[in-house]
Amino acid sequence: MKKRFTIIIASLLVLFSECSMLGSKSQVAAGKVTINYTLSRISGMGSNQYAIWIEDETGSYVRTLFVTDYMAQRQGWKVRQQSLINWVREANLNDMPQQDIDAMSSATPQAGTQTVGGDLTDAAGKTVKAGVYMYRIEACLLMENNVLWSGDIHVGGARQTSQPKVSYYPKTAKNLGKTLISDISIIYEPSP
Repeated sequence: MKKRFTIIIASLLVLFSECSMLGSKSQVAAGKVTINYTLSRISGMGSNQYAIWIEDETGSYVRTLFVTDYMAQRQGWKVRQQSLINWVREANLNDMPQQDIDAMSSATPQAGTQTVGGDLTDAAGKTVKAGVYMYRIEACLLMENNVLWSGDIHVGGARQTSQPKVSYYPKTAKNLGKTLISDISIIYEPSP
């Protein structure tokens, strides 16, 4: 009887600890993510279009924080299919209602320091779980010449900062010597 009681207690302790671990994995993130950058205007056809979005650690789309008006509301993603191809694919625009696409866009800002913020909610408005998220900033430099900045940041817990890595596609896009976005910094600030 004593042995059976010990096994039951041990089983309950294991079950309780597994439930506790599951609960900690599903903690919602509290705070905000801020992306600061410098925008320079580029002259030339098919330039000055960009999108900023968030993916979870598995690479699944979470939410677009900003996309230029031309690419979203005026459906530039259909007209210039070589522009912002990563954002179009990850946001799954082909299956998204136009009103949802319109809601995430704004006019292309003037050159200078820009700030885009995220309140740690997904596209449906639900608060995301604490964890690692990837941010992406994709820009069209000139027609089919694009650049993608990407990095990750941990949300939940202490304040975090991150610097992105840059990649060009095609690789020759780097040779254009054009810079649309620079001085990018990402900050996660927990709620007080």
